[in-house]
Amino acid sequence: MKQHLLIVEDEVLILLSLAMILRSESTEVTTASNGKSGLLEISNFPDFDLYIIDLTLPDMSGLELIKTIKKQQPHANIIVMTGRYLNKQIMLKKMKGAEEIKDCHFLTKPFDINQVKETVSQILQNT
Repeated sequence: MKQHLLIVEDEVLILLSLAMILRSESTEVTTASNGKSGLLEISNFPDFDLYIIDLTLPDMSGLELIKTIKKQQPHANIIVMTGRYLNKQIMLKKMKGAEEIKDCHFLTKPFDINQVKETVSQILQNT
């Protein structure tokens, strides 16, 4: 059975690179370049196995999008991507409302693609 990922990222090169690297025979990847498109994809398929969300989107914050996902799917697997914070602890301290994402995985941009693949693989193995 295929697993389904949704990547929401406004930087086109990152979005396309992640989709290309993570797509496989066992993994279907859906992409969205902003929060509104991400919400549309979620309404079309509300049960993704993994969400990879950039915190800084052009039309809404990634945090808002994550809160919406968590309302629909409280135990959703989410990877938060950001170039703004050095690590998850700093983000949780400095970002208002970040307690909502304390259970999410965290990747700092620029990231090592092998780290991304490993993180995604570990999460999908546990779903």
